[in-house]
Amino acid sequence: MANRKEALRDQRAKMLAAAPDWRASDARVNPRVAIGSIIAMWLLYFLITTGLAMLTWTPDQWPYAGRRAIVVVAGILCTFLLYQLIQRVQPQSFGARLAVAMGAAIPLVIVYACINLLVFYYWFPLEDSFKNIAEMQSKFPVAWEIVLVLDSSIRWYFFFAVWAALYVAFGYANEMRAVERRANHFRMEAQTAQLRALHYQVNPHFLFNTLNSLSTLVLKGSKSEAEAMIMNLSSFLRSSLAVDPEQLVSLDEEIALQRLYLDIEQTRFPDRLQVEVTMPDELKNACVPVLILQPIIENAIKYGVAPSKGKIAIRLDASSEYGLLVLRIENDIDPKAPVPASGTGLGLGNVRERLLTRYGPAAGCEWGQSDSGGFFVSLWLPLARERC
Repeated sequence: MANRKEALRDQRAKMLAAAPDWRASDARVNPRVAIGSIIAMWLLYFLITTGLAMLTWTPDQWPYAGRRAIVVVAGILCTFLLYQLIQRVQPQSFGARLAVAMGAAIPLVIVYACINLLVFYYWFPLEDSFKNIAEMQSKFPVAWEIVLVLDSSIRWYFFFAVWAALYVAFGYANEMRAVERRANHFRMEAQTAQLRALHYQVNPHFLFNTLNSLSTLVLKGSKSEAEAMIMNLSSFLRSSLAVDPEQLVSLDEEIALQRLYLDIEQTRFPDRLQVEVTMPDELKNACVPVLILQPIIENAIKYGVAPSKGKIAIRLDASSEYGLLVLRIENDIDPKAPVPASGTGLGLGNVRERLLTRYGPAAGCEWGQSDSGGFFVSLWLPLARERC
């Protein structure tokens, strides 16, 4: 059993440590966000450039504004093509993604520079355009257009590169969110698997002790008591196995389940077992993990009631303190009874592990000798009265 528990912990640790599968779709940006950022960037450029020209009283500003609007539309189309290229090539590495984006911007910025040349120098030239052409031809008589395109490309590359880097950053942020969601999903699956495993460790432990008790009754020839125990065991198993190991039940329901178990033990110890439950009405609907009390009650029977010769009381007290539900289970110990062999610690360790797995440091369990000389187990967990 200890080996199974260690194997479960190792498996859970590996699951949590493993990097979630990378998916290219995680790094893609919502098309509305991408297209909206393209339009916003170019519109902002148009408004700032035109506004500055008007503030400085630059002549012929309205003809320039019209040509600039044509170039801005061309810029939007070129940036949209850049978006399509980046979206289709999604390397896993962030650096590779950024390199692809920067590289894809080069041909598109050259296309944009060519369109800019055509609009301002060939299709809709102004007086300043002819002066610039004459000046460039005097310096570069053969390849003045190429020089203008390269000069514009260098200046405009930064503009395209900024948008490409912004797109890759948005995609990386989306990827990190997706990875975090999957990691949380893996954590939930690991936690669920551990809760189920801890729950199913309880049932064999309980069955082992119960079947031993049944065997004792058969050897003694106590047929009616054995039949009663078998019926009670059937009712208990039907009720306990029908519930989901992850399920929360009300404290009232949990105690009702334990009473089914105590009915089994009452058959063995009709004159020795006494049960006392103190539970305020306002805590009856408090939520607790199903069968969380089972190993505790079982230990109280095994180490308190079974070795004794006289009446032994098992007391369960429920209270609330500082937003926590506190459950204390205490049993008497007959000082004259032989001391039973110490157990493996599986039952109480299981209770503590289940509480820590579900609630973390907000819950816990401790045990030891009580002031009256008996044995107590105290557990606490966040108090929740919602529908379980």
